[in-house]
Amino acid sequence: MHPLFLNLERIPVLLVGHDELILQALKQIVRNSIHCKIKIFDENSSEDLIEFSSDKSNITLFHRKMEEDDLQDFALLIISTEDHEYEEHLLQISQNKNVLINVIGKPQISDFSLVSVIKKENIKLGISSNDYSPEVQERINRIIEHSIPSDLEEFIGKLKFAYKNPLMNREDELKSLDTITADYLDQKQKHPLANSEFENLEKITKAVRRRSNIYLGIIGVMVLIGVLSYILFEFQLFPDINAFLNADNHIFYKMLAVGFVAELVVGSTGMGYGIICTTILLMLNIAPPIISASIHSAETFTSAAGSISHFRLKNVNMKLVKALAIPAIIGAIIGALSLTYFGQHYAHIVKPIISCYTLYLGINILRNAFKNNRKKKRTQKSSRNIKVLGLFGGFIDSFTGGGWGPMVTGSLLKDGRTPRYVIGSSTLSKFILTITSAITFVITIGIQHWNIVLGLLIGGIVTAPFAAMLTSRIPIKKMFVVIGILIISLSVISIVKSLT
Repeated sequence: MHPLFLNLERIPVLLVGHDELILQALKQIVRNSIHCKIKIFDENSSEDLIEFSSDKSNITLFHRKMEEDDLQDFALLIISTEDHEYEEHLLQISQNKNVLINVIGKPQISDFSLVSVIKKENIKLGISSNDYSPEVQERINRIIEHSIPSDLEEFIGKLKFAYKNPLMNREDELKSLDTITADYLDQKQKHPLANSEFENLEKITKAVRRRSNIYLGIIGVMVLIGVLSYILFEFQLFPDINAFLNADNHIFYKMLAVGFVAELVVGSTGMGYGIICTTILLMLNIAPPIISASIHSAETFTSAAGSISHFRLKNVNMKLVKALAIPAIIGAIIGALSLTYFGQHYAHIVKPIISCYTLYLGINILRNAFKNNRKKKRTQKSSRNIKVLGLFGGFIDSFTGGGWGPMVTGSLLKDGRTPRYVIGSSTLSKFILTITSAITFVITIGIQHWNIVLGLLIGGIVTAPFAAMLTSRIPIKKMFVVIGILIISLSVISIVKSLT
């Protein structure tokens, strides 16, 4: 028999018989296809069968034998009867009506067999014992279910991330998939799976810990709100806070919206935070040095969280980080100092230059989204090229407020490197670069932009859960198209405004 998964919610099923096997088959179908239309023909229905089907509107129970006309509009027939003549009759009429039949316990005369579906998170496995014994199959299922690795879904997630990446050609994409698979298998050989009891205990522990963290988080937030409210009331700080929020023509609230949009983009695609913020802030006529300083100050917190996550997941290649981060620090300092000087004395020139750069990035993102996966020969980058890339990426990111992701991360991915190590190492390098830029700007122009920083930061924090939800619903290619069009549109508007 050839294995297939059928959507039984679109295919009605007939069941004939009254023994325990029919009840098990019914439960198995309902468990996997809760809305499947089912008709049961049983002259002497058991109490268990009546009780199970009584509260389900999609199940109809007839207390009689099935006739040929009952096969109308049905495609599957499952029977279990000790009446051999009746069984032969059902086989004959099902063949006449081109209805597929399953005689439970007799695979040699059946057109199909029922399989049980094991669900573990988002993974589904169909298991069959060749239809000989549901009791045996149930016990086989238990063993197989416990043998599924607990980190299999994480592995599949990495494969999905690497598959059809718009920044990679087809050949490099396949190499990346092979590398991820080989790494996973090597890890399994070094660390064999624990026994089922240990895995169950680990699951329970994780569930309890997750629930405890939620409760502790809620309690912590409530305590923090209470303490802050007491401090504000006791020291009468409400007027000062109100003045802070409404300063500079209510810039704080505008930054909330900017942070919301930027985090929505970066949370869904992993890139674009700096570009989005820079483009929008230029439209608001904010000085370029303050733009970059604000973005890097806000990014210090978000990139720190991302770096810690990647480091804990062992997605960081320290050699690559060293090759990127040291030149990036130098580039960031040069970029920050250059922007501070030219932004203060030649702002009318710097603004359109930065807008042209963001326009270029938007066009590049849009081009990558529609680029065909043409086969290209992989060229191995040397350590010197990576250092140059880090230096230039650090300068551009610090001078323009963004661009590290498309320039550095995108370039490394195009070289066919393993995505998990590229993204993890690039994120950690970006964190180091961000701190360097923020400190340089604080030294050169001082702290005069906290309302912008807090707006971006709070807006991003509020948006993070929605961005995660959006990631699972919108394809990466469509998100890149949206980002590209958005950046291009805003950049063109900024260029026009700066030149008029």
